[in-house]
Amino acid sequence: MQTDEVGRNTGQPGADKTESPWQRLYRQVIQPTGQPAPAPPSLTLLNVLMIGLLLIVWRGALLAVSVVWTRLGVSNPWEGDESLHTLLRHSVHWDSGWYLSVVREGYAYNPDAQSNIAFFPMFPYLARIVEYVIPWGDVVAGLIVVHLALFGAMLYIFQLVRIDYTDVIAWRTLLFLLVFPAAFFFSVFYAEALLVFGMAATLYHARRGQWLMAGLFGAFTGLTKLIGVVLVIPVGIELLRQQALRRDNLQAWAGGALTLAGGFAYLAFLQLRLGDFRVYFWNQEHWNRQSFDPLPFQQLGRFLTGQELGYLPYPGDVVPLHTYYFLMDMGLLIAFLIAGVYLWLRVQPAYGALVLAGAMIPALSGTPLALARYMAILFPVFLVAGKIKSEPVRYALVICSLFGLSITTYLFVNGHWAG
Repeated sequence: MQTDEVGRNTGQPGADKTESPWQRLYRQVIQPTGQPAPAPPSLTLLNVLMIGLLLIVWRGALLAVSVVWTRLGVSNPWEGDESLHTLLRHSVHWDSGWYLSVVREGYAYNPDAQSNIAFFPMFPYLARIVEYVIPWGDVVAGLIVVHLALFGAMLYIFQLVRIDYTDVIAWRTLLFLLVFPAAFFFSVFYAEALLVFGMAATLYHARRGQWLMAGLFGAFTGLTKLIGVVLVIPVGIELLRQQALRRDNLQAWAGGALTLAGGFAYLAFLQLRLGDFRVYFWNQEHWNRQSFDPLPFQQLGRFLTGQELGYLPYPGDVVPLHTYYFLMDMGLLIAFLIAGVYLWLRVQPAYGALVLAGAMIPALSGTPLALARYMAILFPVFLVAGKIKSEPVRYALVICSLFGLSITTYLFVNGHWAG
């Protein structure tokens, strides 16, 4: 075992002179501990109330800004606006319509056009259940689901950070989560709040060695969006770090397998319903997404060398502020990849793996559209921001993030593409 500079046992396995190069690589990359992470300090009632208050203040501020922007902005009306109360309109545009179609009509597939099978069932089905219990309409039901999920995500993230760091860093992490330019999507009729909730819960229970809970939350996330299946990577890393994959540890094996179950369950549903699960992937072409096409990086190279963009990834009839969005998305992608490496090497390998996989998969999908929204769910990056010691740097990051959040809010509430 390794010892620190005063000879105390650190609990970390040390280098063995007889170990093979592969064993050394495993030790350096996975950083095995042989045991779960310790429990964080217990959540107090004051912690819960303060997190709830932070959420209410944040949501109230977004709503106030939304009202101002709709009065000052140039509106691009959404087809469902006329049937919604004024305040609800701020939360229902673009992909919200697809989720509502699942809530109201179920799934339908058109091989020649965009179809709602691109949207996984967890969020719309939860909205349908809540509407049955609280009959105030499907939009209100969906927004209840969204805000409860975000509250749960904040509780889990707070506790996850407290495993290794102080309360101050945990609060900063929540702050950076909420001021991120694409954090607006945690408040609207989208599935992002459920995603960040599922990811935070999965990582928390995996680090604590609670494998069945980790697997169940992983399956929940996989049923929310396909990107949820990447949780098998950080969960797998935690299984290796804690050396839990023993023959007699059935819970560990079951937990690892369950993280894939949600995504595969939806594909199995499509197989039974439509006769071929591949319709999900075929339909992605109508959304300008094709697997493993590094288009964002091709476009960045063209942009930096002054070449004409061979393909405009932000269509003019959809996306205003093309250059702003392109630079923001690519800048955030590069920053998240760097943060992912830092997280792996200096914080927790599982966190780094989640960020690297979660950022690269949408980046290689054929279009940079909505990259910022896809990266908003990769909450370990906000821990990196929360750890920054320089107060001026933190303030500068908050100000820049708020500027981006304000632009995102303006565009979305006025019916323009925002991510």
